[in-house]
Amino acid sequence: MRINYNFAFKDSKLRPWERPAPPNLLLTDASLEKKLKYIYDGFNNNANLFYPSTIVLASSIGIYFFSLYPKGILKTLENDHYQYEQIVNKLSNLEASKKRFKSNLRDIEDYFYQPTTSLLFTFYLQNSIPKGIMLDNYHFSDNGFDISATSYSIDNLNEFLTLIIESPVVIKESVNVAFLNREEKSISGSKDKVITFNISIYGETKKIDIKNRELLYEEAQAYGLLKKLKRFNNLKNLLQI
Repeated sequence: MRINYNFAFKDSKLRPWERPAPPNLLLTDASLEKKLKYIYDGFNNNANLFYPSTIVLASSIGIYFFSLYPKGILKTLENDHYQYEQIVNKLSNLEASKKRFKSNLRDIEDYFYQPTTSLLFTFYLQNSIPKGIMLDNYHFSDNGFDISATSYSIDNLNEFLTLIIESPVVIKESVNVAFLNREEKSISGSKDKVITFNISIYGETKKIDIKNRELLYEEAQAYGLLKKLKRFNNLKNLLQI
């Protein structure tokens, strides 16, 4: 059962006594010096209550002001960092594009560096045919060639063979004579006979390097191929392939 200890105040003019609070000097008209001394004495008299919290508060304020300087530096560097990230992203995209270009160039490189193009071979073949030589047929590929020719003079065939061997698109050591035939044909209505010589030559073509290929294109007046080759080489140099 709850006991009411204030039973003495029931039906009585008595009032509970309350301890009066000590006068607050800060609310009076006392001098500033007295107020400061009052605050100082209050701290000293209640050291266990005020000192820990004061130390924590002072430390927090000190750390806050100490962090203002690095925060200011970071703020000034924020725009530079943003620009740096943009540049890094652009460089990464450029590097990826460069790798794609390199891969694509390697895929089409054979079209520009074939062993010998048919244009160069036919150009130098035409320049290797002296007077008195009739070209019967020829076959050309990246691996080699076969040529058949006819002449009324063996000397003309020797000159023709020499010019083929000295051609800048032919491997000299690979040139061979498959056969050399001598034929006699009668002239209709006459007892005279015509002598002809048939020759068949085969060999291999060179794999021409870039520098010589440009010179041969220029000599053959293949300016379209020369322009494409130079443009391709310049692109390779820019990409450092």
